[in-house]
Amino acid sequence: MHHTARGTTPNLEPWEREWALASATSRPSSRSDTISRGATRVLYVTITINEMGNMAYDTRGRPLRARFRSRRPGRRASGGPRSASPKSRYYAVKHARRRRFVVRRFWLALMLVFLVLGVFFYGGSSSELGYVRPASPVEAGTMPEPPRPSPPDLGEVWAAAVAGDSSPDLATNGKTGTSGGRIALTFDDGPDPRTTPRILATLRRHDAKATFFVVGSQVERHPALLRRIVEEGHTIGNHSYDHADMSYLPPAQIRLELLRTQKAVDKALGYHYQMKIMRPSYGEPYFEGSDALPAFRRIVRQEQLFPVIWTIDTQDYLRADNLQGIVRSVVRQDGTRRRKDLDQVVLMHDIHPQDAQALTGIIDHFERSDHRLVSVNELLRDKYPEP
Repeated sequence: MHHTARGTTPNLEPWEREWALASATSRPSSRSDTISRGATRVLYVTITINEMGNMAYDTRGRPLRARFRSRRPGRRASGGPRSASPKSRYYAVKHARRRRFVVRRFWLALMLVFLVLGVFFYGGSSSELGYVRPASPVEAGTMPEPPRPSPPDLGEVWAAAVAGDSSPDLATNGKTGTSGGRIALTFDDGPDPRTTPRILATLRRHDAKATFFVVGSQVERHPALLRRIVEEGHTIGNHSYDHADMSYLPPAQIRLELLRTQKAVDKALGYHYQMKIMRPSYGEPYFEGSDALPAFRRIVRQEQLFPVIWTIDTQDYLRADNLQGIVRSVVRQDGTRRRKDLDQVVLMHDIHPQDAQALTGIIDHFERSDHRLVSVNELLRDKYPEP
């Protein structure tokens, strides 16, 4: 510790002057000054204490003022705790969340263990646990039995067809290739709850059979209608799952459209109903010279499906409020044929109400012309006779 005295006043006591003069000879590592007190100046000395700060004292040893305070690590100058940095707060919150997550996972796993043990030791039937799974239509016995007689098995027809035709089909070039004056009524895009029941009722009154090319997504929405179609003796065919234009689909997607529709039909019926005929949406890729036709033909051949197009287009989609126009269109196209004995495939849709209203007039025309209404399967059997 060093003390330095730089001046005295005349009013100091003798011993004070001697002490001040003696201190002036020591090392000048501190400073002293005077403070006026009235008319008297008082000597004060600044004392430096290492690592403790500076403190000023007068000659009587009384502290005058603090020069600075020493700072300890981790404490603010005011003496309060140092505020946490944003980064440290972030890691603290993250650690707390992780700890809560681990605790929750532990309790969840523990609950599952107790649940499994309870099911194991106490039986675990759905009724004992307070929940009864509703029976599916198949389990409830509401699904129809496979039709009796069974629909025509086209397996042998397919074998005969591929033996002489690399791409078996029907009416893809505007002609059926068969004769007999028969008419195959076909309905696309259903089943539909507004129109399909009315069409079925009209067919039943005329004791006529038709072919329904169903869309897989519609079958899933209205399975009861599909069952009714089959129960009443009509034929169903594959019309893709969501009415996609197959001329723009890759081969894998074309196959998926067909397989999903077959699966939807089997689920709705409760048994496997192998569809052997299909109609591509919009008739594509058979029109517009699509480059997708070779790939499409390869896939339907692998799936053993007969593509079926049409020879008479009712254009019902253009005549929403013109029922007589639909009937006249059919009559006109039927009358322009050179050979009256050629078989025909008529395109209609069971999603348009105008078709249900015009159907009676169309059937009346063909019956007056001595045509017989048949399914598409009958025409295929005639086109590809078994050896």
